Amino acid sequence: MKRGDLVKHPGGIRNVCDDMYAMGIVLGVHHPQNPAGEAQVEVLWHNKQSRLVYHSSQLEVISEAR
Repeated sequence: MKRGDLVKHPGGIRNVCDDMYAMGIVLGVHHPQNPAGEAQVEVLWHNKQSRLVYHSSQLEVISEAR
């Protein structure tokens, strides 16, 4: 996963607008210093103004940036 990739939640978010969390763009990926740790991914969702951070395992890439 890298900056510019389009992502979605694999199972979607329950009790929230499906359209809003169906596609987001990765703004940054922060890798932990510990190799066993999981990367944190900063995402801007379609029609949402704030950036949210997720573990990389919570997201699925739907289109890779070139």
